[in-house]
Amino acid sequence: MKPSVIKLIGLYSLLYAGFSILVLLWAGLVAMRSGFSFPAVGRLMMLWEPRWWWLSVIGVILHVLAYLKALRRPRLMLGNLLCIWAFVAYVLVPNYSLYLVILQLIGVFVIMTYHKPAPVPTED
Repeated sequence: MKPSVIKLIGLYSLLYAGFSILVLLWAGLVAMRSGFSFPAVGRLMMLWEPRWWWLSVIGVILHVLAYLKALRRPRLMLGNLLCIWAFVAYVLVPNYSLYLVILQLIGVFVIMTYHKPAPVPTED
């Protein structure tokens, strides 16, 4: 895998997804004290998200820039678009973070596994 700006932005998304997984696990542990339920985890996510919403804004900005850089490469555009949707949704509906992490990881996978096609040699 060759390093590129777009893949570095994908790395940011991967790190944020890892952070979101840790927060979900922590919310699950906190919810266990009063009897585990998914709505309780969702409420905790809604309470905690205002503390780091700005990280999602950074992610949206980075992926918009990567999207613009990836024009004419549909696969990279799709991966960046999935990550943009996930970052916007983290701010708007953090109680669905489990689904958003899955969406974001799919987007990161699409970005990280992209290989630029080799240039076709031309005969002069």
